[in-house]
Amino acid sequence: MKTDIKKIISVVCVLSVMGAFAACGKKTQEPEETNFADITPTPVPVETTATPTTTIPVYSGPLPSSDIAVTWSETTLETPVVMYAAVSEGEFLRVRKGPSTEYDIVGTLTRNQQVQIVAVTDSSWYKTIDGFYISSTYLSQSAL
Repeated sequence: MKTDIKKIISVVCVLSVMGAFAACGKKTQEPEETNFADITPTPVPVETTATPTTTIPVYSGPLPSSDIAVTWSETTLETPVVMYAAVSEGEFLRVRKGPSTEYDIVGTLTRNQQVQIVAVTDSSWYKTIDGFYISSTYLSQSAL
């Protein structure tokens, strides 16, 4: 009986090896050649991680004339007053088209830069000689 099992195992092994050799000998289908001239390239979106840079314009007056309608009240000063930008070193004071942060920025002042004030609004913004506005919070009557 042991001999019969050995013969069966031997036959199975031989058949397995023969099947493996037969599989190796089979020819596989050759892939078709690709004509790369017929392929249209597809753009691939690329995400960049570059850090954007910001350039801050520095006020060097005079600025272009204002193009907004006056919808606030202001008191004109008898004579222009010189005031100074009261901001920290390296920071800028924004000059705007109107007396609110909702108006566009038209320029900037650096620390202790002089500006001539000709009027004050009812909301405590100063009007410059150029016709633009600066918050009174950031102006001083003397240099820092």
